[in-house]
Amino acid sequence: MPSDAPADLYSLAFTCSVDPLLLLDESGRILALNPAAERLFSTPGATARGEPVDEALRADPPLGALLAHALRDRAPHALPPDFALHLADERVVLAEGSLSPLVDPAGACAAVLLALRDVTEQRRAERAARDQGARINDAIEALDVGFVIYDAEDRLRFFNTAYKSLYPECAAAMQVGNTFEDVVREGCRNGIHTHSGLSEEEWVAARLAEHRRPGDVYMRRFGDRWIALKSGRLADGSFVGLRIDTTVLKEAELALERERQFIRLVLDTIPLVVTVKDREGKMKLVSKSYAELYNTTVESAVGKTVSDLPRSHAELSVIGEMDREVLERMQPVSRIHPVTRQNSKTRWMSVVKVPLVEQDGTAHILAIGTDITAQREHEEHMTATIAELERQKQAIVDQLAVIQRQQALIRALSTPILQVAEGVLAVPVIGALDEARAADVTSKLLDEVVRTGARFAIIDVTGMESVDAATADHLVRIVRAIRLLGASGVLTGIGPAVAQSMCSLDVDLSGVTTHGNLRAGIEVCLRAARAALSASMR
Repeated sequence: MPSDAPADLYSLAFTCSVDPLLLLDESGRILALNPAAERLFSTPGATARGEPVDEALRADPPLGALLAHALRDRAPHALPPDFALHLADERVVLAEGSLSPLVDPAGACAAVLLALRDVTEQRRAERAARDQGARINDAIEALDVGFVIYDAEDRLRFFNTAYKSLYPECAAAMQVGNTFEDVVREGCRNGIHTHSGLSEEEWVAARLAEHRRPGDVYMRRFGDRWIALKSGRLADGSFVGLRIDTTVLKEAELALERERQFIRLVLDTIPLVVTVKDREGKMKLVSKSYAELYNTTVESAVGKTVSDLPRSHAELSVIGEMDREVLERMQPVSRIHPVTRQNSKTRWMSVVKVPLVEQDGTAHILAIGTDITAQREHEEHMTATIAELERQKQAIVDQLAVIQRQQALIRALSTPILQVAEGVLAVPVIGALDEARAADVTSKLLDEVVRTGARFAIIDVTGMESVDAATADHLVRIVRAIRLLGASGVLTGIGPAVAQSMCSLDVDLSGVTTHGNLRAGIEVCLRAARAALSASMR
């Protein structure tokens, strides 16, 4: 206000000011106070006049020292930042302002103006803002998620400990004021990019491009770590970013992918037709053999149903029936059915379907089909072979029966039993006399002796070229058996060779009647028979 302004204008300005104003003398006593001051202190001006300002306002800190400095310097002095008024009604008012000496042109100090402004609510709001900011900082610091802020010029303004720990290669450059590129290049100097195969410039360019496209979510590998990056731009152009260590999740994802690839390898390798379908019949998993069977690809088959296959495939009806039965009974079902394709041979499949139930109760159908064409062809071949062998066996049995009949006939012809006279039988033995033949001769001869009542049985060995121990034993046994029936056994036709053999074998022929030839034997037997007859008639 100009120095020549009317005094009433000064008074008006003092009175109308919205800020509390007090006029003090050099000793600090109140000379006057405006209505705003009266309202602040809840004290009429007349009551306050003449009181020391420190007593009236109970200022903290007291104004005495500051007033002395203002008077000494003849210059305004600002109140201290922590200045407070403890008023009579127990109110505490935080205030800011100044002490300004009112100096006339002659240099005399007419009064000191104490200008106050109630900043209690402002300070409370500032304190609340600071407290809230501190809580936010504490919360951000407590996060295990990296948090960072870059300004519009890409200079680092804030980051938490988690952010710094995610990038140990970049830690030395993580200082407020450094640019994003400074931080990235520090990481390159410590090898953060070596796993990528990119040069330092390529790596820096790629990271800057991502940094300048906020809003996208990236999953990036940094050394041995996987980090998810999410960022955004604020209205002032600053950049806010979140960084999450997803190494464990990524490793689990990679492990699941390896497991999926291994299962795929198994399904592509095993010679089985394998499918998994949901209740609606949509394929969720198929093996390579299934895709080949239906002339499609694994990728094309997934999500399809059997109704998407050509209707010419006759086995589709069997497939549908088995699916329904599995879901109705919730038990395994098995079938063997043919698979016929045009211009190709029929293939036979053995199919087993079982219910596959997840933990939440969702049911699927697991089908495993085995191509048993070769097995079936082998079984058919074996059946035909067995039938042929049975036929051949029967033919052999028939042939053996003929042979046995022929052998019996031969034995009958080779050893005939002749009745040469009344009471005299003769058996010519030609060839070898083995165990079976000896038994046959003995049986038949004894039967004839009994049947005819013969008193003599002549065994003629003229047709035997040689005799071994077994043959000689057979002959002796036959003679002894005849004797047991009350008849006499006679050996005839023993030639020189047979006689020598029996002697060398030391055959015991005691009690056995022998003659050189059949004729002599018959004559002796006839004479004996006649003599016996004559004796019986006397």
